[in-house]
Amino acid sequence: MVAIDQWRALSISTSQDAWVFPSEKLCTPLSRDNCWRRDFKPRLETVGLGWVNFQVMRKTHSCLLAELDVDPKVRADQMGHTVDVNENVYTRASLEKRRAAVNALETALRIM
Repeated sequence: MVAIDQWRALSISTSQDAWVFPSEKLCTPLSRDNCWRRDFKPRLETVGLGWVNFQVMRKTHSCLLAELDVDPKVRADQMGHTVDVNENVYTRASLEKRRAAVNALETALRIM
């Protein structure tokens, strides 16, 4: 709650019934789709990532946190899922980790 109170204090409208993330007219909430279309997509297009969508960003978020060894429960909580869904749907091991696993198996088989 402290973070929301701090955000409200910086907002254009600080009344109790104001939207936490208002649209430009302040009378409706910020639209996720409108925000994506106006802010995110144009920036992604300028760097050659115009094909990226919201789902790609969610999976990337989960995968990068996994690479940083962030606890699976923390990742799941951030994304609003159970650990099972987060691990089995959103998170994929990096190519580097998959390659290392194959190399470790190859080494182990040579020793046998």
